[in-house]
Amino acid sequence: MLSKSLRSLSWKWKSLQPYTLKLRFMLNRWRFEKSGNRCGMGSGVRILGRSKIILGDRVTLRRGVTIGGHGDLIIGSGTTINEAVTITCTKAVSVGSNCMLAPMVCILDVDHSISQPEIPISEQGYLVEPVSIGDDVWIGTQTIITKGVSIGDGAVIGANSVVTRDVPPMAIAAGSPAKIIRMRNE
Repeated sequence: MLSKSLRSLSWKWKSLQPYTLKLRFMLNRWRFEKSGNRCGMGSGVRILGRSKIILGDRVTLRRGVTIGGHGDLIIGSGTTINEAVTITCTKAVSVGSNCMLAPMVCILDVDHSISQPEIPISEQGYLVEPVSIGDDVWIGTQTIITKGVSIGDGAVIGANSVVTRDVPPMAIAAGSPAKIIRMRNE
């Protein structure tokens, strides 16, 4: 009898979860420079630094997303940022509309300078270049996107890839470093 009641309670709680995403977002809306309608935010989302964050309509930030830095972050409408994604935005990162970022993706617009071997790396400063991700892009699990990269509209990046160079529109790229495997429209 008790287990039946607990199952029923668990089912009712799960049916309320979409509303908790919206409520959590509404309570944290002040953290964004601008945000659209019907956005959602999972538990444990961390916003570190003073990034200027602009969200389109229906953007979802799932559980454990971390956004850090002091740059400009723009996320287009209908985009889902899945669990444990990290975005470091020192200068500028833009993610287009209707994109899907799978769990544990890492986007960095900054890197350490290593050009002077006689000086410790920690004292050499940083190299910063913006990252741009087009519309309707799917980025697979545990992918790393490095500074200065531009990913074109409709591109697909395979899981566990390291993207160090631009990816043209409609391309499917994978590997470490990521290479174009084929075009989606072939």
